[in-house]
This record gives sequence, structure tokens and C-alpha cells, in this order.
Amino acid sequence: METLSITFDARHELTGEVGSVKCGLCGEAARGRMLDQGGLARGFGWDCPCGALGIHAPLYDLDELYRDILEAWGLKPRDPDVSPPAPVGESGLLSAVYVDGPALLRGLFAEARSQGAQVASTEVLVRLVVPGFSSPASIWDVVWARAPRQGE
Repeated sequence: METLSITFDARHELTGEVGSVKCGLCGEAARGRMLDQGGLARGFGWDCPCGALGIHAPLYDLDELYRDILEAWGLKPRDPDVSPPAPVGESGLLSAVYVDGPALLRGLFAEARSQGAQVASTEVLVRLVVPGFSSPASIWDVVWARAPRQGE
């Protein structure tokens, strides 16, 4: 498994570049960057010369990122098929609804494939480096897609 360190300054601003990782589709080095659109803002992505885009997508947040990921991949966005939160009695509060991350990932990939994209998933061991804070490394899910080229 690849290992990547991402360094921030004391104000939690990215310092330097986001390192490259191997593309999940072709295996070449994909250039890292901080994303700046929608729900993916301040998240991380990797651009491969083969045209694929990898996005760090925690499976527990996939229901919230689903639409933005499709759009970032250059595909038609749509919402995932999940149950909406249900009210708790007369309290006005909403209950949490279990989200099945692996099932959402399968749905995301099925949607991307239906639009002609090639998809893959990889894992990267990431350590966030912040002054005065020592974080243990964690495994990140990176979802990859290469949208069909115009005219295909």
C-alpha cells in the first residue's frame, strides 16, 4: 500500500504539494491537489495523465459526496438512493439513518459505468502532519474514474 504525508501549517493551510499516488486505472503516477468545488472543497484529488481523476472519498460520507464526485468526474450528477432521515416522534428532531458505504460505492460505480466511465478504487496510507499535533496514519479510500472522451 502506498504511503503519503500531507503537511499543513499551524493555521491548517496546506504547505507544499500533495504527493502523487498511483492511478487506480493505469498505475501511472497521478498528481495530487486540494479540491475546491462543492462538498469536495478542501478534500484531495489526483489527476492522472490517462485522464482519470481520483478523489479521497470516505465511505461513511459517500452519501453526502456522491453527487459532487460524479460532477467532478465530468459525469451527470444525481443523488444516491438512500432513505431520508426520519423524524423522532413529535420532538422535531431527526434520527440518524445508517448509510451502507460499500453499497453506495457499488451504486456510484454502477452510475458512472452507465454513463460510460471506467472506475476503480484504491487505498492509500495517509499521515496528516500539523505542527503541534501528531496524527496516526489512516487508510484513505480513493475512488477513480475516467469519463468517456467527447465523441465516444
